[in-house]
Amino acid sequence: MFFRKKSAAPALPSVRILAGDHVVYEGLLKDIPIKETVLIEKSIYFFDDPEPCFIHRDAVRVRLTEELHQELLRENNAKPGPLLISYTDLSGITSCELL
Repeated sequence: MFFRKKSAAPALPSVRILAGDHVVYEGLLKDIPIKETVLIEKSIYFFDDPEPCFIHRDAVRVRLTEELHQELLRENNAKPGPLLISYTDLSGITSCELL
């Protein structure tokens, strides 16, 4: 009665990432493998925390996946952008597409 039901945040889409003809990742963008060094670097940048707890790790992951989502929208599902290549723990990325 007094409380309004919270609306769910919009879900991030699925993505398919290829290295040549091979799919190296297909799944939700929020679950994409992020390099540990990037998580630590961004945790220090955002929170001044070189040993992030799971709360800071999750917060960094949310920010990074949103940056990746915006980059994928700009790149129009064709070639991988610099953030996708530098943030993800996937090698040899040649193309990607939002699903």
